[in-house]
Amino acid sequence: MAKDTISLAVSTVQPQPQTTPRPRSVTKLRSTLSTAFSKRFPQFSSLPVEIRLLVWEAAFPSPRIHELHPCGKLQQGRLTFRSNASTPPVVLRVCRESREVALHHYALMDYDPSFPAKPVRKFYFDPRADTLFLNTLTALYMTLILLEEDSEDAPRLGIMKRWQNVAFDADRAHLVTLLSGLQGRAPRPQFQRVFPDLKSLTIAFDFTRKGKTRFRTSVWPGENGTNLVALKGDTSVLMALFEPIREDLKTEFGFDETGERNVDLRMANVKRKMLHSLAACDN
Repeated sequence: MAKDTISLAVSTVQPQPQTTPRPRSVTKLRSTLSTAFSKRFPQFSSLPVEIRLLVWEAAFPSPRIHELHPCGKLQQGRLTFRSNASTPPVVLRVCRESREVALHHYALMDYDPSFPAKPVRKFYFDPRADTLFLNTLTALYMTLILLEEDSEDAPRLGIMKRWQNVAFDADRAHLVTLLSGLQGRAPRPQFQRVFPDLKSLTIAFDFTRKGKTRFRTSVWPGENGTNLVALKGDTSVLMALFEPIREDLKTEFGFDETGERNVDLRMANVKRKMLHSLAACDN
């Protein structure tokens, strides 16, 4: 009987599971790491200069489209134009070193032609990557100024220096021909005087699905609200249609040392974000 009792007692003893420390909440851990480390990196200044430069350049924004719009806020009693990508890149205001690096890439658009032309509010742009888009309203305004131009004076439009990429609304592309200075047109070549550093000219198609021109006079697509999407498919017909403009550009800008045209002609569709009121310009 004693042996049976001992056997029963042994058989009922169960091994206790080992206790493991409970893992910390992932959310709490993420919050701790974010608070403690994401906003500060004291050792950054100790990194080699080459690495710091790479970090700052990686912080540059993607190429932007600067579409000019009339702004409801007057400047010295005059209507002004402003870019819808005018917010300065963050890298310009992080620290002195980041600003110095950024200023090697970015220039200040300071366009203030003589009265009665309308000025453009200052903004930073990357001359090599960003694009200046003159929509149908802005291009029409420029055309009217040119028609009143005194041929003996410098263009009242002013000189838009450093811009290498410019886009014109397809409905106003004749402005290129108006400025080209060929026989029977403007008295002398002016397009190169207005855009002396031009490398690419984009003809931008800004139409509704029904083929109507979007004549935008009082709308604001918001900051970084405009995009130019390259046309897909066969564009040979359109290229043939705009061949006179290509020839005008060749006449003014010529060829580079490799025999290629100095100015590349491109085609694109205009895409915008949801529209906002003109009052957004006032901010």
